[in-house]
Amino acid sequence: MKRRITVLYPIAGLPVGGTEQQLLELVKAIDKRRFRPIVLNLNRGGPLEPEFRGVPGVRVISLKRKGKYDFLALLKIFAILRKLNVDVIQPFVTPAVFFGILPAIICRTPVKIVTERSGPGRKKGARVGYRLYLIIEDFLTRFADVVVANSEAGRRYLCERGINPGLVRVIHNGINLHRLSFDEEKVQEIRHKLNLAPGSKVVGMIASLTPVKNHDTFLQAAAQINRVMPDTRFALVGDGPLREHLEGLCQYLGLASKVTFFGDQHDVGNYLAALDIAVLTSNAEGCSNSLLEAMAVGKPVVATDVGGNRELILHGKTGLLVPPRHAEELADAVVTLIKDETAVTSMGQRARNSVVTRFSIESMVDQYESLYEETLKKKAKRASAQSSIPSLKGQEL
Repeated sequence: MKRRITVLYPIAGLPVGGTEQQLLELVKAIDKRRFRPIVLNLNRGGPLEPEFRGVPGVRVISLKRKGKYDFLALLKIFAILRKLNVDVIQPFVTPAVFFGILPAIICRTPVKIVTERSGPGRKKGARVGYRLYLIIEDFLTRFADVVVANSEAGRRYLCERGINPGLVRVIHNGINLHRLSFDEEKVQEIRHKLNLAPGSKVVGMIASLTPVKNHDTFLQAAAQINRVMPDTRFALVGDGPLREHLEGLCQYLGLASKVTFFGDQHDVGNYLAALDIAVLTSNAEGCSNSLLEAMAVGKPVVATDVGGNRELILHGKTGLLVPPRHAEELADAVVTLIKDETAVTSMGQRARNSVVTRFSIESMVDQYESLYEETLKKKAKRASAQSSIPSLKGQEL
């Protein structure tokens, strides 16, 4: 029987987030007869860890680092690579690239894959330690066999950072439609919590409450929409370090009774179904799960024209694109859709068709499986060719 390919996925942690959800979908769907997936959580626990541990055929290892700069974790990863005979290592998210690729280079792990998830939008004003991680990651990425971006914008960004274009592959995110099923009774419960007037609309955003998602612009636009359509309600699904700030901004803008914070939610399908229009105000994006999931449920989307968003949305057909940090243009776009029921319905249907045909989970997993097998074969062939070259030592020239 042919030995299964062991793939190790180091990841910084397992919170509720787009990158973590994509990894979860990948290890759920990967063919366990051909691959042995191992998720290496650099930290301890996390909201999604129980779900990872519940996937048949997937092993989860938690390193339980004592802090961001606990470099003793490197020694543990050396041991894991050797003991488990890892064939492919594919870290996700800073600092997993540093903690994964460096030991893999030293241990001569056959295939090293780096993934770029965010597109052009690394943290500006980040602390010195984080910036140092990024500098080291760029250096280590040059030793990778393949660098995977989840958008064409990400590919361009990698090349701008000096990564060899020949190493870069684009594999867009895939969406698991079964995860987006919804219960109409629960959907109505969610809408009831929003205190909706008859015929009023819900505009919402599903994203972590972090700086890059720029919820400030969402709330500023909500204030403008509220002046024109006071019965409109706004929903924010997700949590993060900016929650207190955003709740304060709601008070300042007079939106306290109009905006509901739902926090992190696993049954995302119910919350998407409760929306009439989905919005994403990010300053940077690679291939946004939030947009794809909203589109898959048939919701018209309004998103900032950044990163990979223009690869997902055909402006005027499957959604609307607006400049980042422009609350007035965002508000105008949302109001335009609210006033045009026909456009909302047709745009939502086209959006769903686009996701079903272009961004299936099956397509994403097939591409990763092929990448692992093809790259391993190339490396094995190259190693075999090098070993067959006769040594000239001791021979007369």
